[in-house]
Amino acid sequence: MSETAYDSVPYPGHVHTHTHPNRIAAVAQLFGIQVPSPATARVLEIGCGDGGNLISIAYTLPRSHCVGIDLAATAIERGRQQVQALALTNCDLVVADLATVGRSLGQFDYVIAHGVYSWVPPPLRDALLQLISDALSPSGVAFVSYNVFPGWRIAGMVREMLRYHTLGIDDPGERVEQAKALLRFVAVAHDDDDPYGRLLAAECERVSGYPPWYLHHDDLADVNDPVYFHEFVAQAKRFGLAFLAEADFASMTGADLPKEALEKLDELSGDPVLRGQYLDFVKCRRFRQSLLTHASHTAAPGPIRENVRTLLVASAAAPETETVDLAAGIEVQFRWGQRASLKTDHPLAKAAFLALRARWPEAMSFDELLTAVTRFGYGEIKADDALALEQVLVTAFGLRMVELTAEPWRAVAEPSPHPRASAIARLEAASSDVLTSLVHRRIRLDGSLALNLLRLCDGSRNHQTLVDELARVDSAVTPDGLGNLLRGLTRTGVLEA
Repeated sequence: MSETAYDSVPYPGHVHTHTHPNRIAAVAQLFGIQVPSPATARVLEIGCGDGGNLISIAYTLPRSHCVGIDLAATAIERGRQQVQALALTNCDLVVADLATVGRSLGQFDYVIAHGVYSWVPPPLRDALLQLISDALSPSGVAFVSYNVFPGWRIAGMVREMLRYHTLGIDDPGERVEQAKALLRFVAVAHDDDDPYGRLLAAECERVSGYPPWYLHHDDLADVNDPVYFHEFVAQAKRFGLAFLAEADFASMTGADLPKEALEKLDELSGDPVLRGQYLDFVKCRRFRQSLLTHASHTAAPGPIRENVRTLLVASAAAPETETVDLAAGIEVQFRWGQRASLKTDHPLAKAAFLALRARWPEAMSFDELLTAVTRFGYGEIKADDALALEQVLVTAFGLRMVELTAEPWRAVAEPSPHPRASAIARLEAASSDVLTSLVHRRIRLDGSLALNLLRLCDGSRNHQTLVDELARVDSAVTPDGLGNLLRGLTRTGVLEA
């Protein structure tokens, strides 16, 4: 096979949170679709690159079988080297063309195509959907990400400027440098009072933050063609595929819209595609991560509240106050990360968040959570509490305040006597402070001491041995200090049993 653009300019892979079968299966079950267990599933990733996403899936689901295909031979070789270094026996990376591979790979319960659809010409988009249709098992679910209008009208405007400015420049490094120079010029070429200038400056600032390899393969790529959501669904239908839901459930709720706008959208709740298209109009959406099933399945138009009982739930959401009063009528703000937040005076909701945070990154069953809230000050469990908790979890899931998963994660909530960090994180920590967690997220580990500790946590050392070895680089390390460091590692989700 001839060299591809991804051979000449490597595109480093990494995990994409919503592609993990644990999360895909949870959304599917919430919408009434029964899917194969991720624990023993066959998983296919189309356009897997160097396996940065798929290898994590294979590691966290050791009884699954994962296959990745990509046209870039150099990327596949890098991925194979990591598979070998991790001694994974359930992950195969193959150089293959999605247009010609056909049915040779067999069928899969979960098919992932992240960053492919919008970046290939129309005939290959047809080939992609045909491959998904052929490869997807009868009860399987596919994940497809793609750029959408109307949001990409803004991004496309800057992309067209960059491509015009870099016409005739063949060297990738020079192209990126010239593109960044234009971004800097355009960003300051307008008065702050000019609405067009503010819009353009914001978009230029966003694109300027891209790493060179991303800018080269995204905004400067020969193909980057968005579609409207309804157009994507119509095309998928031609290949016997039906829209199920968004992999990122919160992105389809419209929970952050004004009440009047949300009420108007909810008039379309019987038609998820129509509602989704108008939601895109209102939010100026530019990117989707859609789940597809075979058209023979019919998903519920919205989440089925009681189905949360069949799932596991996890959250690291923290209260803004040091103490939390569970009394009704007293509001408490909970936050998770920079964007997700929820203010509630609901006693059960407050107790649930406290119980989940204490267990993070482990996930709890519905019944476990219902029992755990009493240990955090919630009173007697009454007959209506289960119904109330169902609604609390669905609402919180729609605000990215909790995660739902179909299977337990490998991450643990307490370090063992001989702490063990995931082999992937230890391998990555040799050259970077950006690591892959056991809950399929990217995390940044702050501080050289924490990185040194992670590298030592291979399961062969007890706590005292870890203190002794860390003291060689920092004499101030104490058993208490080690405990704090281990708790920090545990919260990032990199420690396993």
